Amino acid sequence: MSEVFRSIPHQKAEANTVLRPHGLRLKLYRLIGPVQEGPTILFGHANGIASGSYIRLLEELSLKATVFTFDARGHGGSSAPVTDLDAHYQLENFATDLEAIAQTVHDEIGGEPFYYAAHSLNAIASLRLGAMRKRVPWKDMTLFEPSIFPPETHPLRPLAEERTERIMTLARNRKARWPNPETFAEAQKEKPLFKNFEDGRLLDYARANLEPTGEGDFTLTSPPEVEAAIFSAHRNSVTYEALVDFPIPVRFVSGDPDYDGGLNWIARVAPDIAERIAGSTLATVPGASHLLPFEAMAKVRDHILAMLP
Repeated sequence: MSEVFRSIPHQKAEANTVLRPHGLRLKLYRLIGPVQEGPTILFGHANGIASGSYIRLLEELSLKATVFTFDARGHGGSSAPVTDLDAHYQLENFATDLEAIAQTVHDEIGGEPFYYAAHSLNAIASLRLGAMRKRVPWKDMTLFEPSIFPPETHPLRPLAEERTERIMTLARNRKARWPNPETFAEAQKEKPLFKNFEDGRLLDYARANLEPTGEGDFTLTSPPEVEAAIFSAHRNSVTYEALVDFPIPVRFVSGDPDYDGGLNWIARVAPDIAERIAGSTLATVPGASHLLPFEAMAKVRDHILAMLP
């Protein structure tokens, strides 16, 4: 990651840097939209998918609210250490990073209440922050498919292990360098994971996750070994077991539990996760996979906006 790279270009967002221990720097964005007062939303992205990948969703949200988002460590314009992977990419680090991001947003908007929405990795980070540290810096929250590992006694644990091992292997074997974002996006169309993306979303993903190398081509801002290490860090049930102590109800949204023949273990375990947090709700998006923000953007937008007054 170069210090100048942004997963959201300067024409679309202002950027700030949040400093973390060991010299890590996180990129925080504030969307340039028509609403700069009133409700505020902070949005968190999934593993391997920097915040700019969601630009169409974020721009839609910015029509109704002030929108902040950020690149987590190992992504986009934030620091991505490639040594000591186990130490740098523990889930606890993502949780405390999120707390620092939330504090920065809180300070920037003058201490007013704000709302949180997140997909996958940063949905887990928020649940861990609340369950383990009893910190919920926002007024309300909507989480899309947090990939929380169930305990070993859970019937879906073997499927979660198998699918996570598979995606770790895919991440490690990713081609890191590409001639340009357009070539990268075209190549992803052949992969089942991306087959249901709405028009234009693959190119958004490509532009947010590839930075120039200075040698005439582009490289992934989330290196393959980093993405794999983050998936590996998911594989414990500590967060799941602590959810009974989560301080506030959560609005959960999942993809279709029958998608891909039931292989989406995250959607299938979602009812159990929602049940562990008192007062929580669970909605599903029929026909959608784990990547539902890119397959059903309008529905995801509406679920987020439903939090607002």
